[in-house]
Amino acid sequence: MADNNEVQQEGAFPERDLQIHSIGSYTLDLNANKHTNLEATDNEADYMNFIHGIVHEISTQGGRQFICNSIHTEVINIVSQIVNGNIDFSEVEAIADRLLRIEVEAQEKISKLGKQLHEGLLIISHITDRNVEKIIICKAETLSYIERKTFTQQDGFPLKKKIFKSVQITFDNDKNIEEIYVNDINESISKYWWDTFLELAKKYEDEENTKKAFSIIESKILNIIRKESNIDFWNLRNTTIHYFRSNEEFEIEDYIEKCLNGYAPEKEDLDIEKFAVKARELPTKFAFDPQFSLVKKAITAKIKKTISLHESIDLVLKGEVNPGTIESARNDRNEKGIFIKTSTGFDEFGG
Repeated sequence: MADNNEVQQEGAFPERDLQIHSIGSYTLDLNANKHTNLEATDNEADYMNFIHGIVHEISTQGGRQFICNSIHTEVINIVSQIVNGNIDFSEVEAIADRLLRIEVEAQEKISKLGKQLHEGLLIISHITDRNVEKIIICKAETLSYIERKTFTQQDGFPLKKKIFKSVQITFDNDKNIEEIYVNDINESISKYWWDTFLELAKKYEDEENTKKAFSIIESKILNIIRKESNIDFWNLRNTTIHYFRSNEEFEIEDYIEKCLNGYAPEKEDLDIEKFAVKARELPTKFAFDPQFSLVKKAITAKIKKTISLHESIDLVLKGEVNPGTIESARNDRNEKGIFIKTSTGFDEFGG
């Protein structure tokens, strides 16, 4: 357990007003059913930089929003008492006890499926981040490796850290819980983490998130693109519908990567990067979660559009079209046209 009111490693928190008041770190041994409190002094710079870096990383993230089932549940009660100065920070060891107990039970259930929980390192910290008081609880990666001089197995912490699960609890000026953000490296947030361990409830249900995310992306991204390029609007709207209907989970960075960053616009000067940056801000600005399970029935949008190609030819889009099925093209005489991938149409036109 370390009190760190004054400790700030050089370069650990670039351009941020972040104070770390207290940190506790524990290894959880599920096989032995015990946890070990890791004590570190402030002059163990590499270890403290590792811990501080994790706290800094989580404090800059958002996450899925949750609310308290009750202020009297174990974890919520302990962190609230600490922030209000009613108990010493050392009481967070009860949180480590609780997580160990719950993870041992969870491991017993999933071991029958041949799966195993990441044991990792539990880190609990009390910080003030840009004048906002927070408690952060997270599981970070530990590694077993062969030491290259002694050829013996060692345990350690990777410099390129991986955070498996985290919760960030923020407090208002009256020291009441204001917001709770939960993150998970998995596609969906493990229920044992947010429900059994933290005893929280989702702020927004999955169906509400699905409807709102699609609606906001359509109105704040796609409809703006439509003003610049009609064909790029239809391509991206179709890709967005496909994403919402073909994936089990929504994650804003995954959506940006698959639907925006990988898209080559038909209009040469259409700035896709600008819209990717704007999309990243949508969950915070318009109150939906950046990660949630998709409810496919909630997406009722359909593509039905008649596009005039010639005075005697219309292209009718009646439903979802897979990306790449319709593309703009130029022939060897530099004449503009479209290319439609279709074996049926090929045969009909004498192919």
